[in-house]
Amino acid sequence: MAKKIEETPRMKMGCDLLDILVGGDKGVYGLPFGSILNLYGDSASGKSLLKNEIIAANYWALGGEKGDLVWESDDCESGDTFDTTRLYGFDIHPAERRIGTKRVEDSGTVEELDAKVSLMIEAMPEGKFGIYAVDSIDGLSDATREAMETGRMNQLKAGKDVQDPGDYGAQIAKFLSQQFFRTKHKKLEDAQISLIIVSQVRENMGAGMYAPKTKTGNGKALEFYCHTRIQLKTVAKIMKNDRWVGSYVKATTIKSKTPRPFRDVFYTVYFDYGIDNVGSNLDYLFDLRNSKGELIKSSCEHIAWSADAKSKDLTTLKEWLEQNGWTGDCKADRKAEEGSNALSVDWILRWASSDPDRKSSFEGYFGQEYTREELVRMCDSDKEMAAELTRRVRQKWEAAEDAVATGRPSKYGN
Repeated sequence: MAKKIEETPRMKMGCDLLDILVGGDKGVYGLPFGSILNLYGDSASGKSLLKNEIIAANYWALGGEKGDLVWESDDCESGDTFDTTRLYGFDIHPAERRIGTKRVEDSGTVEELDAKVSLMIEAMPEGKFGIYAVDSIDGLSDATREAMETGRMNQLKAGKDVQDPGDYGAQIAKFLSQQFFRTKHKKLEDAQISLIIVSQVRENMGAGMYAPKTKTGNGKALEFYCHTRIQLKTVAKIMKNDRWVGSYVKATTIKSKTPRPFRDVFYTVYFDYGIDNVGSNLDYLFDLRNSKGELIKSSCEHIAWSADAKSKDLTTLKEWLEQNGWTGDCKADRKAEEGSNALSVDWILRWASSDPDRKSSFEGYFGQEYTREELVRMCDSDKEMAAELTRRVRQKWEAAEDAVATGRPSKYGN
């Protein structure tokens, strides 16, 4: 069993914004290894992809092939068809895999899952960190249900009426509550093995006016024992040439054992790339998307990267025009082109960039500008710039948290 060490790394989520979300406190990013994480949401909300992204992020963060991560991706539904070798550089779900020295396959029942998790805890090398991912728990049966299935078939073969009591999933919920989570959660923590459970949602029949319209199955034990539960929802489809190539996703911590629960973040996923961490960071830092998840074209074309760049609101833009004596020219050009001489942010930005001299003056006043795509490419190729982007995103998040903090002194002690 793994021995805990001081200042152990935390489990990364594959996205800076998600690391901040689940960290739940100032300067804390990612989840502690040994915790239980539940990912749930509508179909096509990216649950399996996020599960893979988490495994990949920690695989590379902890040293790659000969590093300190041990993982098992238990594809209970046989629905994870991502080419992870192409996406992440290694196979997350190989056909042949082992836990310790035992060759294993995907679980079919909760009893098999229980045995495999126990085996991983027992076989966990000292000083390593583990991830056991179940995708999804709703794809599992149980021994009682398997026996019922055989019984129904035998009744039919014998020419009898098919009858059995039926448990409608009660046995699975009972097993998870009374045996699986109750006996595993502390052992997982001690072994530094994080348990990721993907759940499907179903309609919450009979929900009241203010109750959630959907819910997860398999009882309340999962909700109780989880450190964090994240609800995923596709806000917008990303289309290219009339093809759906990605999604803009909202992630909300429905439960979080941290001082900052009930937060949400938005991030971008491309099906042929995975989570776009850089693009998501830029969208958050510079407010590049509207409430529908659509990129704001004018904002994406005029981004000043310099940390001391001036904001470009209507007041500062008019000040720049006045300083250069161009207010009258700007109004006249709009009058000639659009029939109105009223100045707007969008018009001034386009007017400034349409002339080399004006563009040079503009960049000198507000800071050199880049497009969103230029900044994505720059951060992809420059690790220091990408690290600076992460730092600024965290700084903006903390400023927002400071703005809503009570600011009151401690009630106890000094």
